[in-house]
Amino acid sequence: MKAARLYGARDLRVEEVVEPDLPDGYGLIRVEACGVCPSDIRSFDRASNKPPWTPGHEVSGVLVRAASGQLGDIDIGERVVVDWRQVCGRCFYCLAGNPNFCEQREEFPIAGFAEYSAAPLAVLHKLPPPLSFEQGSFCEPLACVLNAHRAMRLWPGQDFVVLGAGPIGLLHAQVALRRGARVIAVDLLQARLSIAHELGVHDVIDASKADTVAQVRDLTGGYGASAAVVAVGSTQALTEAMAMVRKGGVVNVFAGIYPSAELRLDPNIIHYGEISLTGSHDYGPAEFASALRLIEHGIIAVAPLVSHRFPLNEIVHAFTATSEQHGLKSIIQPQMAEGTP
Repeated sequence: MKAARLYGARDLRVEEVVEPDLPDGYGLIRVEACGVCPSDIRSFDRASNKPPWTPGHEVSGVLVRAASGQLGDIDIGERVVVDWRQVCGRCFYCLAGNPNFCEQREEFPIAGFAEYSAAPLAVLHKLPPPLSFEQGSFCEPLACVLNAHRAMRLWPGQDFVVLGAGPIGLLHAQVALRRGARVIAVDLLQARLSIAHELGVHDVIDASKADTVAQVRDLTGGYGASAAVVAVGSTQALTEAMAMVRKGGVVNVFAGIYPSAELRLDPNIIHYGEISLTGSHDYGPAEFASALRLIEHGIIAVAPLVSHRFPLNEIVHAFTATSEQHGLKSIIQPQMAEGTP
């Protein structure tokens, strides 16, 4: 089979490799769609893992074979999405309600940028018939978004700001809309703000032309938003978010910041304003299952977020498009013939 292999910084090659082994309880998935994630771009730029290895974790496809073990309610030949975080449910963090920090999580190389990938049968979910493979590949990023919203107080009618209207930011915006919020999107790219409007966002701010803090204050009667999500890896955006929220508001740091940076912050802003500063990382099984239901029933629209589709052999072009913010989401379709429009 073919797989993309990362050998070093910006050295990503598509090669012929052997099919993955299937330990007991594992299945072989024919990968039909795998989204390119910002974490994939960081790996591509920095090559942090031991090379060579195959990235890609937003996977949907078809279960084509299984080793010994219980198939459960999924049969060979069925369409599936893969939850790559198999948690134990028994460790300190799982029992504390934070399974995203599971101390005994089963590690397996999901390796989504390949024609076939192996995963435990226990982490497979049926992909409902109305959904396409590329829609199914959004379960993982949407699950991460839902985990962030667990930590945010947000009532119907309150003002919500998302800084960064990329694919993740637009998922945040839609979740906030479904929670009854008035949503404001901030971005440097007008094309992304236009899509935000099409998805129902109430107000947009072009950060290249406006004082974003002043604009948010103006749109909220001078008070500021009740909640803000920083969906871009920028300390400047985080500083602005802290200035955009009202007293008693909450700021969520969703995007990682690379390379690591220090944030200068007057603690009195938090103290006297009773502002909550939260972070979020990955997701748990409940968020993944909820994400699938939200996509299945059309509550969250993901199809409008796909701007590029690439065959496996053109994966470097997909990474470049994502890195340079061309369009929105790039999807790798390993079964697509090279040169297919």
